[in-house]
Amino acid sequence: MKQNKKHKISFCTICMNRLYHLKETLPKNIEDNINYENIEFVVLNYNSKDDLDCWMKSEMAEYINSGVVKYYRTIEPNTFQRSHAKNVVSKQATGDIICNVDADNFIGFGFAEYINNAFNINPSIYMAVDKKNTMRDCHGRICLLKEDFLTLEGYDESMSGYGFEDYDLWNRLELLGRKVHYINNTGFLNALTHDDIERLENESNTQSIEKVYVKYIDHAVLELLYLFNNYKFFKGKIIENRLLNSESIDNLFEENRNSEYTYNLINNTWISGEWLSKIHGIELIINKTNIVQLKLGKNKKLETINTFNVEEFHEITSEEETEEMIMFFSQINNRVKMEKNKELLMIAPNKSHFGETTFV
Repeated sequence: MKQNKKHKISFCTICMNRLYHLKETLPKNIEDNINYENIEFVVLNYNSKDDLDCWMKSEMAEYINSGVVKYYRTIEPNTFQRSHAKNVVSKQATGDIICNVDADNFIGFGFAEYINNAFNINPSIYMAVDKKNTMRDCHGRICLLKEDFLTLEGYDESMSGYGFEDYDLWNRLELLGRKVHYINNTGFLNALTHDDIERLENESNTQSIEKVYVKYIDHAVLELLYLFNNYKFFKGKIIENRLLNSESIDNLFEENRNSEYTYNLINNTWISGEWLSKIHGIELIINKTNIVQLKLGKNKKLETINTFNVEEFHEITSEEETEEMIMFFSQINNRVKMEKNKELLMIAPNKSHFGETTFV
């Protein structure tokens, strides 16, 4: 039976160095939904280095004073930790329903009423977007019961990079017996578009990956080597699923080579350790005993020493390719964690510690 309740709805937005987005979206989102009488917009300043604090306290003062906007600021994080930030802001929400709204998103006229109607018809849902038919910048839109958020302990904070933290939350909501209600009105799904450089510029991986090298093994497999500025390294083999066994007659037709993902990390595992800079190259130290020496060859190639077949790692130097490799590293690590949570039927991965910070 359909309820007739006016749920309190909290729109939760995090912002780190994105004031130029928030200036456009937040006032419009408030204007388009202010007529819904049980609403709040919760904004988290995630140690933003722009003028966000001044702008919120001046331009949003009327809404803050009336309680329509709740504003929080932390100066603890040095880099953007997406899952942690979403947990922090969502924990401050006082609504029955919380909805994540990225700082570049427009929610559209009457979105709050739309959410309320959907949960009145069926309270055992969560709301999300059909990613196959929705612009990428709106993929993070999720609306769920605050009670469910607390049961799940929010987003998995071990996912520190970009992507799949929302898919993981979907999976865990399904474990609670919640069913997805797709937001199918395109008027609620608009955003300010931007490139991956903007998406990643505040991420930890972007600021700490010093160099990326690639070694081509065959037509379908390559090996990537990431050197971090804290002298940690990650090395792993990547397979392009479309080309796997492509020489087999079984894969003569394209549809036989379809895969959910373009690339896989073989065995879902990186070899990791410490790296040292040497006169003629670098040393990779694995488990403090196993040392692999790589010399700097011609054209900035790293070659293994004392090997019958010289293995060459080519340094990736173009900004575009480096950006792609950073995006891949962030996404594949989160994807592996998501798949592990799903395999283990993990409902609450944060072990009761989530969304913790100090406000100023």
